[in-house]
Amino acid sequence: MSCRRSVEVMFVNQRSLTVRPVGQSLCPACQDLGRCRSDWLSKKSAGQTFEIPMDEPTSVNAGDIVVLEIDEQALTSQMIKLYGLPLIGLVVPIMVGQSEGWSDVFQALAALVGLGLGWLFSRHWTRTFQIRINQ
Repeated sequence: MSCRRSVEVMFVNQRSLTVRPVGQSLCPACQDLGRCRSDWLSKKSAGQTFEIPMDEPTSVNAGDIVVLEIDEQALTSQMIKLYGLPLIGLVVPIMVGQSEGWSDVFQALAALVGLGLGWLFSRHWTRTFQIRINQ
């Protein structure tokens, strides 16, 4: 199963599309929850535009309504990568510090550094997110 969302193409560039979500009902994958599981185009972002990088040229033009499709397993994997690495970076230094007898200040600093590194790695690791565009 996959997660689908209709968007309006606002601007077409050689390397990206700028899109805006179009109000619609939930896809079959998200209907059981009553909301979009990914929150990648949720109601709180209504009116915002998003840039979608492209590897290949497309025949989409500004003003077209297209459907973005994301594989459910790929979406789950990306969410784990996006949120899991910073969480691990925050928790692991504290656990190591507790077991090694580090001072509280050193544990806090190590946790902040771990959180920052986890966030940087997660941003880099999630750049390969694939979105199919159905015209």
